[in-house]
Amino acid sequence: MRQDESVKHDTMTSRSFLQRGVTLIELMIALAIGLLIVLVITSAYMSGIGAQRAQTDLTRLEESARFGFDLVSRSVRRAGFRDTLSTYSDLYAGPIAQEICGADPAVGPSIRATNDLSTVDLGGGVVANIHNKSDSLTVRYYGQDNPDNTGPDGVVLDCLGNAVRRGTLVQDTIYVAADPANNNEPSLFCSTDNPAVVNPADRNLALIPGVESLQLLYAEDTDGDTVTNRYAPANKVSVWDDVRGVLVSLIVRTTQATGSDRLAKTFKHFGDDYDAAANADAEGGTYSGAADGRVRLQFANFMSLRNFPVCK
Repeated sequence: MRQDESVKHDTMTSRSFLQRGVTLIELMIALAIGLLIVLVITSAYMSGIGAQRAQTDLTRLEESARFGFDLVSRSVRRAGFRDTLSTYSDLYAGPIAQEICGADPAVGPSIRATNDLSTVDLGGGVVANIHNKSDSLTVRYYGQDNPDNTGPDGVVLDCLGNAVRRGTLVQDTIYVAADPANNNEPSLFCSTDNPAVVNPADRNLALIPGVESLQLLYAEDTDGDTVTNRYAPANKVSVWDDVRGVLVSLIVRTTQATGSDRLAKTFKHFGDDYDAAANADAEGGTYSGAADGRVRLQFANFMSLRNFPVCK
């Protein structure tokens, strides 16, 4: 019996030892280690999310610049276009496309622009406010019909993507303004007077958000040899019919403050050699972005005009 009682006593002692709880100090140490692990994981997760957001914003910024250049390039290539290759069939009842050139005061040039102004005339008595005194670009061109002259061929489109009929003279204007539908984000706008757009509200739309500044220089042939002699802002162009191309500079910003550097940055639209003062082109010289944590980049590209007027 005593031996059984001894075994029973040892078993109860062993179970009591196995079931013993942790001390308060051990509990606090465990909690501290657990909180430290959670903190490290959370910090790594938030850092990854921030890096992903910054990379996404930077990708969108570059896409905005690419779309902006595409919009301006397509508009510049359309400037002065008229269908001179197709014959007018007996079914065609519209007006005949005329040469677009500034030498004829009744017609005017195929390309016009404003420089460092606060407003832009969109035509029809409509005036829009320009953001940061950016430049604006206005082009004029005719459309093109299908072979049966029953409708547009869908090749010549206005800056909003609407087809333009043959004999229809259309004016498109590209400018930068605050978009009230997108928290007043500065955006690249397009306005067209294409009569195919029935609703007036659909003729002036914000297309590319984040464009904060647009500056333009025009490649002008001053001696008639079809070779560019100088680059000038709109206010210094002598003869618009002699413009052979457009140098475009865009300042584009991200939609969110994802930049690690919150200091203001200064950009030079056309490089160190451009004399903005001599050209009376204050906004075309340097541009300073706000110290708001947004990433800003400057992009530049050149677009050639394809439809030269010959009516002089």
